[in-house]
Amino acid sequence: MDLTALYNRLVSPLRKSIRLKYVVLFAITFIIPTLIIYQLIVGYAKQTIEQDIINTNVVTTDGMVKRLNNELTDVVLQLRLIVGNVEDHQLDVERIFHRSKLAISQSSIIHSIYLLNEDQLILFEAPFAPDIEPVYYDYPYFSQVYWSRNYAVSDFVTNPRGEGVVTVAIPVLSDRQQFKGVLIAELSNDYLSEVLKSFSVTNGHFSFLIDSQGRVIASTNEREIGVDLSAEAVFGHLDHDLYGVLKDHYRDEKSIIAYQTLRDGWSLVFGVPEYIAYEPIQKLSSVLTISFASILALSLLFIWTGMRNIVYPIVRLTNYAKRYREQIYYEPEENIYKYPDDELGELWKTIISVGNSNYQKQKMLEEKERYLQDVLEGIPYGIITINKEAKISYVNKQFENMVGYCRKDMIGKPLSQLPIKQDDDFLLLDALSSESSQGESESYIINSEGQKLIVKICTARFYNEQQEVIGSIAVLQDISQMKLLESRLKQNDKLALIGQITTGIAHEIKNPLAILSGSTELLLESAEEAACTEEVKELSLDIYQVVQRMKDTVNNFLSFAKINKRNKELIDIKDVMEEVLHLVRLKLRECRVIVDRHYAHPFKLIGQRDQLIQAFLNLVLNAIEAMPDGGTLTVSIGTEGVGDHSKEKVVTITDTGAGIPEKDLEWLFDPFFSTKESGNGLGLTIARDIISEHNGELTIDSLVGEGTKVQCRFAQDRVREELI
Repeated sequence: MDLTALYNRLVSPLRKSIRLKYVVLFAITFIIPTLIIYQLIVGYAKQTIEQDIINTNVVTTDGMVKRLNNELTDVVLQLRLIVGNVEDHQLDVERIFHRSKLAISQSSIIHSIYLLNEDQLILFEAPFAPDIEPVYYDYPYFSQVYWSRNYAVSDFVTNPRGEGVVTVAIPVLSDRQQFKGVLIAELSNDYLSEVLKSFSVTNGHFSFLIDSQGRVIASTNEREIGVDLSAEAVFGHLDHDLYGVLKDHYRDEKSIIAYQTLRDGWSLVFGVPEYIAYEPIQKLSSVLTISFASILALSLLFIWTGMRNIVYPIVRLTNYAKRYREQIYYEPEENIYKYPDDELGELWKTIISVGNSNYQKQKMLEEKERYLQDVLEGIPYGIITINKEAKISYVNKQFENMVGYCRKDMIGKPLSQLPIKQDDDFLLLDALSSESSQGESESYIINSEGQKLIVKICTARFYNEQQEVIGSIAVLQDISQMKLLESRLKQNDKLALIGQITTGIAHEIKNPLAILSGSTELLLESAEEAACTEEVKELSLDIYQVVQRMKDTVNNFLSFAKINKRNKELIDIKDVMEEVLHLVRLKLRECRVIVDRHYAHPFKLIGQRDQLIQAFLNLVLNAIEAMPDGGTLTVSIGTEGVGDHSKEKVVTITDTGAGIPEKDLEWLFDPFFSTKESGNGLGLTIARDIISEHNGELTIDSLVGEGTKVQCRFAQDRVREELI
């Protein structure tokens, strides 16, 4: 038997029997895809959960590292405050002891403090041993502190009592930077372990802190403190990478582990065993198995029901149609090849016969349809109809103009595929498909140019003689301009309300600010008179300047966008930018943001210094907040343009953050519009108004994924050029 004969033998029964087609097609289009979908769902769920666990571990590890870095920084600051100023000829041991004792009582992380002189003799051990016989202690990091003149965070070391501890040590220096000894603070392993436990999501998570040699400093499992984990796989990764994620065994359990190196040489590990991480997907897999088994059983029942209620009636209808066609219609035998040989082919032949006999009726129906179409085309609203399968059956010319798509590209397509929706939000389809679709509602559509149109939708349903739904119709009226006017009115009402309450706000804030102003001024004078470090004096000055600026801000808030025009002076823009960067230096360090300065052509400006500081401070803070995971902040001062515009002076602030979506750019300067969850929407508005009062213009350009560039352009009549 040749292949052609075998093919005809297998395919011929399928061609001539709708019953065989039904069974085969149902198996191919439903049962097999169901099994494939089951595998895809389980695999996708596992992949999604794993990625979520990895992201959670990375975020948690980063938070723990920041917390521990801050704790170590606080310890160093406390030790430096304890040492204070040391005179060249004398080391006040008693004063340092009492300060150490006070610091221990106020700190949870410091366990004890002892002082070594330049001969490595212990002079005291706080809090319980102020006067002890000097004992020699070979502190491993003594030479490092001596030569570096900087603090040192140790690995696991043995203290004078023979206990394994971790320490932070700073040099004790005189006014002339003469080395007087080392002040050492022992850290509490229990407190560090409690910090790790506070970040653990469930009992199954584990985390531990290790030194550069692989010994455990702190752990959620306190029995691991002091254990050497240098043989673990994660320690090998820490030797090569500062941070990362891996899947490996820990304590004989396969786990998902995130790791990161701290600033001072320690490393943090945070992870969860896979059997705990994948517990939800295992439960989901069991539920899906039962569900798909039930679906398969229902599928077989559906095949049997379909055969009984659909296929067999079609066969009987075909037999009847054959008898009916023989009585009223005759077609030449040479035309029979045009139709298939199965039962549906016979049904098609009968329908053609009936259709020919009703030709005149069809003509009349076509005339009515044309009349109805002319009426619908003349209505000044968009009209769209769909059938019961939610496929578009008709749209009028006004609907074409509204959405910007050609009619031939829409007719016959599912309404859900029409590109007038945004993401998964498609209220037009909901209005036409819902059970309570009759009536009026408001929604929106996106036209071919990407514009969002607000529309009023009136919907109704079509019914046949048996009161069955056969389709729906929607009439759309573009009310975008009407809504814009309503929004403007509401915005004006809101701004009027703000004008009423700003006086009360200013009254409530001014009194506390007056107290803060006096206190900070006294603090600044005390810092200048006392023997404080330069850092304390600098911080006191920062506090005083910020409080004064807050007072001016409250006064300016009363007039919102109207800037006070008194106290104008010639201001160096470079100095203003440097002061702003100085004020945010701690936030820049915290967010790991690098500042790149380009002062190609500095200039001076006639205006108010505090107002300009406020404006640029708002812009710089916005740029920093756009880079929570670090980046580069570029500050440029120069000249742009050619010809008459070459004298235009520009200050540019550029970040490498996530950028601003194009749809949000036009609303950025509207009061109370903010892309941040905690924003009030006034920062950019106030900054724009300040720049405008200084005869300038503020513009923003942004690309999603690349960053944002803010430019402040100043006209020549306010600018004085100087090469600085």
